[in-house]
Amino acid sequence: MHKACFNCTTPSRGADCESPARRYSGALLLLSIASLLIACGGSSPGPTPPSVTLEWDEVSEPSLVGYRLYYGLAPGTYLQAPGEGLSVGNVPTYTLTGLSSGTTYYFGVTAYDTANNESDYSNEVPTTLP
Repeated sequence: MHKACFNCTTPSRGADCESPARRYSGALLLLSIASLLIACGGSSPGPTPPSVTLEWDEVSEPSLVGYRLYYGLAPGTYLQAPGEGLSVGNVPTYTLTGLSSGTTYYFGVTAYDTANNESDYSNEVPTTLP
């Protein structure tokens, strides 16, 4: 398992500047790439498929609904369209599975509120899976 963290200080994604999601986007996530953690297969036979665990600072906004995770294979280019990131719920951590070994992925996270206003992307964090 690979572990990474985020910090949100990127340019606007077009969210309303007065929306709660926009207001808390600057303090959304914490940047630091944590040490590599490899998940052992445990008792199951065969190798464990690559995964990455992402963590960020929790947003304490009453209108927060949750977070969306975006990832892609090139900087600033995500496989998910804006507003269509993986909805990971209202928790500041997520483990993404089904990734390819030896591939570099670029990750970003947004927060969204009850009106579906979405924050800016977090700082992008690249990581290459073993």
